[in-house]
Amino acid sequence: MKHEGGESFMRKTVRSNCRFMVQQAGGKPFLAVQLFHDTIPLLKGASLGFDLLGGISVEQAKKLAEMLNEHVLELFLTTDEKSGEGG
Repeated sequence: MKHEGGESFMRKTVRSNCRFMVQQAGGKPFLAVQLFHDTIPLLKGASLGFDLLGGISVEQAKKLAEMLNEHVLELFLTTDEKSGEGG
């Protein structure tokens, strides 16, 4: 893949198994993503989560997390990596 300036980039995808958990901040539930392995260097030490719509109860959030855990296999991240000078 070529970008402006003629540099070549290759797409790199890294994956990690994950699970969704319900946590609370300020009394509101949110979904947090827990990675099982440190296979995604860009996310090492980072927290990944999803704010939920207002009015969603903790019980509803738990049901949502359970459904996601049953149907989501893994999280992936795709980045561009410089592979050399192009012409």
